[in-house]
Formats: sequence, C-alpha cells, structure tokens
Amino acid sequence: MKTFKYMMLVIVCLLVLTFMPACQGKSEVSKAPDFTLLNLAGNTVNLSDFSGKVVLINFFATYCPPCRMEVPDFVRLQKEFSPKGFTVIGISVDNDGERVLPPFVERLEINYPVLLATTKVLKDYGDIYALPVTFILDREHKIVKKITGMVNEEELRPIIKELLGTTTNQNDKNHAKGK
Repeated sequence: MKTFKYMMLVIVCLLVLTFMPACQGKSEVSKAPDFTLLNLAGNTVNLSDFSGKVVLINFFATYCPPCRMEVPDFVRLQKEFSPKGFTVIGISVDNDGERVLPPFVERLEINYPVLLATTKVLKDYGDIYALPVTFILDREHKIVKKITGMVNEEELRPIIKELLGTTTNQNDKNHAKGK
C-alpha cells in the first residue's frame, strides 16, 4: 500500500511540474545568446554583427535530408527579405565542415552566411540534439520562435513579414503557395 501511495505522489508531482509553466501566464521572451563562430573563409562572425536585423538561425548538417530540403526556401527568403533587414544564418554541425561545406554551399547556391558550430553554441541554444533546428529572432535578437524539425517558406513568410513590419498582400500569398 505504501508503494502505491508513493507512486501516486510521484505522478501528481510530475503532473504539477509539467503543467505549472502553462498556468503562470506568458513568460518573458529570451534574448538569443551572442556567438563568435568561424565562417567558411576562416573569419569570425558574431550574432551581434547583425544588430537591428530580423535573423533566422538554422542549425543543420549536410548529411541530414530534411536540412537539405529546407535550403532552397531559406535561399528564396534571404533573397527577398535581406534588403528589408533580414538575414538567414546557417550553423553547420558537420564534423568535417571545412571540407564538406564548400561544395554543399556551391551546389545549393546558398546566399547567406554559413558558420561552423562549436560545442558552446550548441549548449547556449539549448543543447541542440535533433536536426534541423531553426530559431527566429526579432530585431532586438529576442527569440520569437524555435522550430525543431523541418520548416518551410510558407510557414516562415508570415512570421518574417510581421517582424519586418511589412504587410501581406495577395501577391505574397500567391508567392508563398508557389504560384
């Protein structure tokens, strides 16, 4: 009988801990950790270099099929929205990034910065363990959304437009649908 009561107590405690954050109201949006990472040319790049821009950070690997499938959408979003204050930053977790990334970037015509992950940046962004993982940051680099798993242009476009302060018109809706 004592074992049953103990198990019930454990279950109740777990339920309380699970649902407690939902009952506390809206939590404060956290600021994205700054980082210093190397790009493919061997130069250092900091998140703070993109101050005032809406930023999409994508953790990926060249061996990850969903990661590869996202790239064309990121290329289109970068092309369209970079003049308005937006940038995509790809952070590769490939072990041999210096070797495998240049042909990958060239083949997929990546038009945004691609950086090499460190253990520190993976920890700072919440112990990245699954790929792909995408973070969307507002102009103050507060994390607006985190997406684990594949994401597409249609899902990202309204979020980016809202953060950039642009309005949605019918042409944008058609563009997002591939028309």
